[in-house]
Amino acid sequence: MNKLSQPELWEKIQNFNFDDQNSSYPFSKKLATENNWSDPFTQKAIAEYKKFIFLCCISPTGASPSETVDKVWHLHLTYTKNYWEEFCRKTLQQDIHHHPSKGGTAEKTKHRNWYSETLSMYETVFKSKPPVDIWPPDNEAAPEAITDAIYDKKFLTQFVLIFLSAVLLLIFILNPYQSKGPEFLEFYWMVAVGGIIITLMLQKNKDARLQEIVFANLPAGFNLYQITHFVQGPHRCYQTALVDLLKRGIIETTGNGYTLIELPSSLHEAEKNPLLASLISNYHNGKKFNYLEGYAQMDFDSVQHPAFEKLLQLSKKVDHPKLIIPGIVLLTGIIRLMQGIANNKPVDYLVVTMLVFTMLSLAILQAYSYTYTVKKGVQDFWERQNADGKGDDVLGNFSILGTAAIAGFAEYSFLTSDFSFYEPQNKRWTGGEYSSSSSCGSGDGGGGCGGGGCGGCGS
Repeated sequence: MNKLSQPELWEKIQNFNFDDQNSSYPFSKKLATENNWSDPFTQKAIAEYKKFIFLCCISPTGASPSETVDKVWHLHLTYTKNYWEEFCRKTLQQDIHHHPSKGGTAEKTKHRNWYSETLSMYETVFKSKPPVDIWPPDNEAAPEAITDAIYDKKFLTQFVLIFLSAVLLLIFILNPYQSKGPEFLEFYWMVAVGGIIITLMLQKNKDARLQEIVFANLPAGFNLYQITHFVQGPHRCYQTALVDLLKRGIIETTGNGYTLIELPSSLHEAEKNPLLASLISNYHNGKKFNYLEGYAQMDFDSVQHPAFEKLLQLSKKVDHPKLIIPGIVLLTGIIRLMQGIANNKPVDYLVVTMLVFTMLSLAILQAYSYTYTVKKGVQDFWERQNADGKGDDVLGNFSILGTAAIAGFAEYSFLTSDFSFYEPQNKRWTGGEYSSSSSCGSGDGGGGCGGGGCGGCGS
């Protein structure tokens, strides 16, 4: 079979239909439903996916999709017959394979560079800039990590050594591994209680230092939507944008959604609402949209502040030192547990004691985790700025309290009902997850996406 020319290939890709006309739940409908996309945005995403595949086919080094394009691609891969037989072999006349990622920092850097090259190639091939709502600019380099020491090294070392020395001294004096079961349990309870106390002291010390670090790294300037997105998650951020538009008379509520009644013709330079620009571009006065259609129009890139990104990375930091003291206590019990099993002695009470200690330790460690402390610190700061949601700023109050802050709105009942399915993930911030990118190529090298587990493609 003769290899297709680029114009022929592009024409075949453009004419390819992803939807089975005989299906009651075609590809585009499933894609829109799974991602909460509007129909226009879904069609636009599919069109950009076709461009991505074309770039994969013509570039010897491959191409890297945006997050939106990647979602189309991954769903298409699940339609195995359509993807491999109809699309790859009959339309592209080459197989585009998906390869796993190796993960790690090097992979992330490689694919970030690959994505940047893809944007440049897109502009060269298609003679236009890629649409930013599908292909966000390559300005999302990993934020510089916060490198402050979380634990007071001297404080940590002293308490670990004191505890370990005390345990070893008790073992030397009492010789518990040669004692009877009840006597060992008395010894182990002393060790476990001491471990709980030391663990709590270390975590409190860490918590105080971490709160200082969080406060020191709060951005000097941020807008309402950026901190709402960080503290309460994407849905509360979107809801805040809707309340703002209602308050300004740009939209009104209807029986099943929202209607544009006075949409401005252009954006003011100081405009911060992350929903308005997309509404101006894609809608007109009198147009209606429901909750999920509006959510799909949100510009979430504009609400991700670099300083909050640094704090997000800090909240995900792995906390190895917190396991030292519980590890010593459990190891002390495990030795006796193995001894008892080897000698065919009952170990039920010891197992229960170890489980109780483990549960108490996990509760303490969770209460003082990096994730909880960082997020709680930012939320407490935001609540103080807005008098715990009882200040004069309606939007600030809504950001914190939700619909309780707009009880005086005529639309209160409708908004309470409409928003109820999309509450923040937690009353204390749990934040949003950031998808990693994937990469593809039609060459042998293939590729993958940094750190996320999805992969790239190759022939």
